[in-house]
Amino acid sequence: MTARKQLLTLEDVYDHEGSSALFMQAMRDVVRHHMEHNGFFKRHMEAAKLDPDDLQTEDDLKRIPVIHANFFKKYEVLSIDRADVAEHVTSSGTTGQKSQMFFDRDSFDFGNSMIENEFRYYGFLSDEPTNYLLFTYEPAQVSKNLGTAKTDLGLLSYAPVNDTFFALRYNGVGHDFDVYGTIHALEEYEKQGLPVRIFGFPSFLCFTVQQMKDTGHRPLKLNPKSMTMLGGGWKGYADKQISKTELYAMVEEMLGIPAENCRDGYGSTEHSVPYFECPHHHFHIPVYSRMIIRDVKTLEPLPYGQAGFANFITPHLLSVPAVSVLMGDMAVLHPAEECGCGIKTPFMEIIGRAGTSKGKSCAITASELLKR
Repeated sequence: MTARKQLLTLEDVYDHEGSSALFMQAMRDVVRHHMEHNGFFKRHMEAAKLDPDDLQTEDDLKRIPVIHANFFKKYEVLSIDRADVAEHVTSSGTTGQKSQMFFDRDSFDFGNSMIENEFRYYGFLSDEPTNYLLFTYEPAQVSKNLGTAKTDLGLLSYAPVNDTFFALRYNGVGHDFDVYGTIHALEEYEKQGLPVRIFGFPSFLCFTVQQMKDTGHRPLKLNPKSMTMLGGGWKGYADKQISKTELYAMVEEMLGIPAENCRDGYGSTEHSVPYFECPHHHFHIPVYSRMIIRDVKTLEPLPYGQAGFANFITPHLLSVPAVSVLMGDMAVLHPAEECGCGIKTPFMEIIGRAGTSKGKSCAITASELLKR
């Protein structure tokens, strides 16, 4: 797994051309690992008449048989001994279909290293004491395995913690959205003058700043080094969704956080490679993954600019054969030059979730708190 580990040493986390040989070797190694340790995946590859050594160029990646993300809602297919599972996360709250993912220590650490490398690339690592506002679930038994909660808590390691406030407060049974407590915390953070980092669901941030506007609250002036890193989408509350441009403008107006410091994030339990917005607010594909857009009827790869299913490919996990995952998300892939930020890898545009029924996710479960 040398090539896989070397991917984490690359300073430019958006250099597909320079990382291609390493990425392909890592893919061959990881595919071979899963074929040797997972009977399901071995049969899956054999049915596609594909051998790890057949993966020589990035064009060959499209030949890896996909596994739909929904598969992980029903089946546990480990490529490691269960005793070697270090972390177990789920994708939803107490109701609805749950995707679950298992991590051995190597895979879990690999995930944390990807996040740290991308934070370093964007200059978001800091030694300055920082206050954290988390629009996610306050730790409790019911939420301890939620993927969003684990991700947000992990993000606290990239700047020293002065204080932490959870907007979704645990009430002994479930969680309640504490909008007034959130505003009070922001007022205290303004007085302290330390940088503030806001993580979690964008819908809750939107409703917080909208509540401030609706009640005539004065605009706050948080430390200009403050930032947001949002994630989880608006699923389940789409009727109230506003554009990122509008949200970032409201945040700058009411909290004093510069719009260029407002970033969105994309990730999932089934494909846990992190995607963070560039300064132009686009999700470029890092060196740890590749992306194919597939036709919704034929699953054939589509060119730039056409919408289809998002298919992510990565050598991240040794624990579960999620090497080529077909998401329920509809997306479009764009060439790098359409962004103009200077990053040289393609960027994706997530345009919605396909399907005829509402599948529950962390964001959907959270949105029910807003409706209460």
